[in-house]
Amino acid sequence: MRVRGFLKSALCIAALLCLSTCEIASWAQSRATSSAEAVTLNNRGLELYQKGKPEEAIALFRQALAINTEFPEALSNLGLALDATGKDDEAVADFEQAMKLKPTDAITESNLGFALYHQKKYADAAAAYQESLALNPKFPQAYNGLGDVLFASGKTDEAIAAYRKAIQLSPHYLDAMNNLAAALDSKHQWDEAMQVYKQALALSPNALDIRVNYAASLQRAKRKEEAISNYREIVSARPSDAHARFELGSLLYLEGQLDEAIANLEKSLALNSNQPEAEFTLAHAYQDQNKLAEAIDAYEKGLALHPNDAHALYNLGNALLANSDAGEAADSYRKALEIQPDFPEALQALGAALVRTHDLDGAEAAFRKLVALEPQNAEAQFNLGNVLFAKKHYQVAVDSYRVAILLNPQHAHAHYNLAIALATLKQYDEARKEFSEAHRLDPNFTPPKDSSKH
Repeated sequence: MRVRGFLKSALCIAALLCLSTCEIASWAQSRATSSAEAVTLNNRGLELYQKGKPEEAIALFRQALAINTEFPEALSNLGLALDATGKDDEAVADFEQAMKLKPTDAITESNLGFALYHQKKYADAAAAYQESLALNPKFPQAYNGLGDVLFASGKTDEAIAAYRKAIQLSPHYLDAMNNLAAALDSKHQWDEAMQVYKQALALSPNALDIRVNYAASLQRAKRKEEAISNYREIVSARPSDAHARFELGSLLYLEGQLDEAIANLEKSLALNSNQPEAEFTLAHAYQDQNKLAEAIDAYEKGLALHPNDAHALYNLGNALLANSDAGEAADSYRKALEIQPDFPEALQALGAALVRTHDLDGAEAAFRKLVALEPQNAEAQFNLGNVLFAKKHYQVAVDSYRVAILLNPQHAHAHYNLAIALATLKQYDEARKEFSEAHRLDPNFTPPKDSSKH
């Protein structure tokens, strides 16, 4: 999975001073061929683009091009602004037109690669980045963009090589370092990934997006304490980061730190209520604290956002059942099974809930489906036997108990219930043997007082 903050640096703004992150396009030719007014409009458009106002920038770039239709820098910058507003097709057309006017512009060719990447035209994007590098072999942003395309194409080793080249050319290139670490992470090369993240953070300790990715990598590497420490730093520096609070809360939940987990999950949801996974994790935490009403509420909020989550419906059913609402629990289990019919835990729980509602026919049907799904499930056979016994189908109950014992000879409760069923059928000798075996396996199981009379 790609992480945040990867690709902006792959876009270089033509004719704009970009500190150390991109080359400065030559203005000599454009000044000679473009009117001063067009240049002024282009520069004003760049200022607006930099301020996060791409729509307003687009209008000014178009005005510049209306004055001078052969102004490659304005075309390239228009492509950037269009790309920023999701108009990838128009952006590609403008970048291509700019390249026709200025075929040696490595920056525009690189930006074309970025727009094609957005269109998921990975082969074309790779070709554009390679052409950019042919024009300027020392262009780190093109190597970084090429790495992104290769990574998205499943060519992780080649992507890693491209990111390394970008960093070689620009040792303080944070985005390339971030991308390299993520690519290494995807190959479970944890130690090197962590080292690269640490190098990036040493260069820029306040690069919170990189720290988020570092924390996530630590989490995947099962270095939970370090991940928690980094997420705490992130939420301290950026309290409104809903994603970081969710990840922190989730990790704290797994570590059993329920109060702090709940506090962070609640804050995350206050910042962004559209997080079903946060609701579900919060529900788990409440349930572990036996706060069933709060757990049920959180499950229901999560399901309102993601109604087809079979596991969440199953967990809601468990909370309802624990809250003595067997009927509602059964409904939740049924919904889970509509979505995922081969869900053994839901079938087991549905059978148990229906027993509590005295719907023995429904319970029998659930347990029979479970037995068909998992023929080697001793507990399913045992529960089926119990329902059949309750329905006074004693002989078939005996058959189910025997299958349960065949699957699990150490199942003391199955031996005991088999003994009761046999005694009910007046098969006293066999019943005594089963009572004895149940007691041997678990001394808490003792024969009824009158069993010795038979």
